Amino acid sequence: MNSRRLRPKGQRGMVLILIAFIIGLGAAAFMFKMFNASSLQVEQDEKTMRVLGEAKAALIAWAVSHPSHPGQMPYPDRNGDGNYDGYSDCFATNVSFSYSFLLGRLPIRGLDPNCNNHGITVSAALGEDFRDGTGEPLWYAVSKNLVHDYNGTGSNPIINPSISNIATDWIEVVDRNGNVISNRVAAVIIAPGTSVGAQDRSSAAPDAREYLDRIVRTSDGVPFKNYSLPPLEANQFIMGEDIRRVGANDTVFQKPYYFNDKLVFITADELLAALEVRAANELKNALLNYFEPVSGDRPNGRGVGYFPYAASLGSGKDYACVTSNVAGVLPINSLAPANFTCSYSRGGGVTSASCSTGFTNINSIDMRRNNNFTSSLGSCTRSGRDCTCTGAGSCSRNTQTFSCNASGSCVANFNGTVTFKGGEFTSANTRCSLACTDVMCSGAGAGSATRDSCADPVFNTGGSQLPTWIMTNRWYDYFYYASSRNGIKLTAGSKTNIDSLLVGTGRTIIAPNSAVSKGGSQSRPSCLVNDYLDTAENADADEIFDKQSLTRVPNYNDHTYVVAP
Repeated sequence: MNSRRLRPKGQRGMVLILIAFIIGLGAAAFMFKMFNASSLQVEQDEKTMRVLGEAKAALIAWAVSHPSHPGQMPYPDRNGDGNYDGYSDCFATNVSFSYSFLLGRLPIRGLDPNCNNHGITVSAALGEDFRDGTGEPLWYAVSKNLVHDYNGTGSNPIINPSISNIATDWIEVVDRNGNVISNRVAAVIIAPGTSVGAQDRSSAAPDAREYLDRIVRTSDGVPFKNYSLPPLEANQFIMGEDIRRVGANDTVFQKPYYFNDKLVFITADELLAALEVRAANELKNALLNYFEPVSGDRPNGRGVGYFPYAASLGSGKDYACVTSNVAGVLPINSLAPANFTCSYSRGGGVTSASCSTGFTNINSIDMRRNNNFTSSLGSCTRSGRDCTCTGAGSCSRNTQTFSCNASGSCVANFNGTVTFKGGEFTSANTRCSLACTDVMCSGAGAGSATRDSCADPVFNTGGSQLPTWIMTNRWYDYFYYASSRNGIKLTAGSKTNIDSLLVGTGRTIIAPNSAVSKGGSQSRPSCLVNDYLDTAENADADEIFDKQSLTRVPNYNDHTYVVAP
């Protein structure tokens, strides 16, 4: 007989219940821990994406509000000086350019106080120490096009919509499969997250590879990196999949897979759209100063009570207003244009041409014959059948010669067509006709063309009406101007009775995206309004324009700004 005492059935049941409770409690604790970890990750990711969005907005605002060079981006905070101190680090003028200058931490303290080269005058801070959900500072890479004029003689880049058509040195951002998301990126901002793989951040100023990640595609072994050279030399960054979301059965990437970078980017178009708003406000303010009298809001007011006439579209323009011209480009000329007349005549095998102010107010006098010139002298150059003179000189073929003196008086001993180029002419008669800013004269007899100076007070008095950066970056070339000076009010969408408006024309649209009515790509400067404005509504000269809220797309980048009322 077994000497052990048998436990009552009720006691054995209690033991089983206790064991089940302990196991359940452990499982609940494990699940709670896992839930807390998952919840923490979600919170960290949410904070990271929020901070990235805030940093992007702050960086755009920083660039747009730059006091002297709006649109210019800061250099990153690099470890080349042995630390990450929050300053935008410049580089010595005697050091050749390197793409490594363009990657580092997002600067938060403005320009390094030791930087006094390249004429960079940024001193304002970004405004906040942006950190991702794990507490790491954000990283930043910027396009070469926006920090320094490496291809010109100036220290600061010329930033206006034309830079959007620059083909090189924009950053490219790709997705996890290498598909291009955008190849016109001005800057990227990266949250590095916690260290992954063999990353070591224990030194005083670790390299970018200790923060930013790489992945390798299984199909072809192509690596994608967010650090070092490459990819920065190729200007490429990747928006990869977080390590927590790539399972063991994912065959797209080689294992081990270590990637947790989070990335946002600013396109060139985003930056320029924001910058255009600032430029439009400056131009609107100058137009209102022209119209309104001096007041607390208008210390530079003139009080003429009307908006200026517009300058003419076209190459060679001097931006002087043209009487009765209510639409065109802004009349920014600070000097009253001269009145002058150019005359033409043909008879007896002799063609003559002259201008009352010589070559002072025109670009050139061009003579075209029925076959090629063979020689040229002085300030005249030949190109096939054309002889173009900007001063004293001549072009010849055998005994036939076209010559001009320094005072703008020209004569040919043969018949031909004369073009007075770049004169901003306002009228022409008989044998002469207007052709944009030029006048073309031909046939037997006499003709002439005249420019009458605009009676308006000048719009830009010695630069006092427009900021230097508007003039230096030629933002006035990227706005179409219209007024109701002729008594006909303007309309923009559903808004009527407008006295004056501007249309931001953006960059020229290049085929195949071009949808302008003339077909093909836009080209500026031009006498054709379709080279500036992108819809029939804007370009039909009927004082009716698109509404202000239309979204810009690849084949439409006009934006209407109402000046008054």
